[in-house]
Amino acid sequence: MAQTYTTEGIILKRKDYQENDRLFTIYSKDYGKLDLLAKGTKKISSKLNSFLEPFYLVKLMIAKGKGFDKLANCNLVNAYPNLHNNLNAYYLLSYLAETTDGLIVGQTEKHDKYNLLLEILDILEKEINELSKEKLLLLLNIYNLKLLNLLGYQPEIQRCLMCHKGLLLTKNIFDFSQGGIICEDCKNVCLITDYIIVTDNVIKLLKLAQKDDLKSFIKIKIQLQDIKLFNQVIFKLLEVNLEKQLKTVSVLI
Repeated sequence: MAQTYTTEGIILKRKDYQENDRLFTIYSKDYGKLDLLAKGTKKISSKLNSFLEPFYLVKLMIAKGKGFDKLANCNLVNAYPNLHNNLNAYYLLSYLAETTDGLIVGQTEKHDKYNLLLEILDILEKEINELSKEKLLLLLNIYNLKLLNLLGYQPEIQRCLMCHKGLLLTKNIFDFSQGGIICEDCKNVCLITDYIIVTDNVIKLLKLAQKDDLKSFIKIKIQLQDIKLFNQVIFKLLEVNLEKQLKTVSVLI
C-alpha cells in the first residue's frame, strides 16, 4: 500500500498534464509548497473537480509517488465565495498567486508564511466589496512585504544604507540594487541608477508594514498618491527578488 499523508492547503495554480490529469501547486500548512498530480481531473466526471479551484482552502490526502506525489482525496474547507464572484478579485488573486508561488521555494514545517496567506485571504474575502481597488492592492503589497521579511529579504528602511544615519532629509530614495533607503546626501555622491524617490509618508508606511498586523491597515487613512508610490516600490522590489518581471502587474495599475 502506498504511503499517504494528510494536510490542508491553499491551491495556488493548476495546469494540464498528459491526457486526463492535472498538476496542482498547493501551499500547504505542514509541508510548504507542493506540486501534486491529480489523476483524471481533466475529465468532467471527476468527483474532485468541485474542490480544486485556485484559492480554495482544502483538506488533502496525498499518496507518495516516484515522480509527483498524487492527490488521493480532497475536501473543501473554504471556497471564499466573495472572491470567486468578483472580477477585480480575479486579477488580485492572480497577482497573489504569482508572488506567493514565485517567492516560496521548497518545503518547510514552519506555519508562519502559511498563516500569513490565510490572513490576507480572510481579509480580502471580507473587504473585496467594501474597499477600493487601490486599497486592496495596498493590502496585498503589505502582505508581499511581510512575506519577503519572513523569507529573509527584509529591506533596510530604518536608516541610510550608506552612512547608517537616521533618515532626516526629505528626498530619500529606495535603492533596489542595495535593497533599502539611501539618504539625499549619499545619493548625491554615489552612482545609483536603479531607484525610486520616496516620500516621508511612504517610508512611514514601509516601517508600519514591517511591524503591524495586516488588519490594522484596513481602515488606515492614506493619500492615494502615497498608496500608488508604495505599490510602485513593492512591485519593483518583488521583481528584483524574483529576477523577472511580474506578468500580472500590467492589469493592476
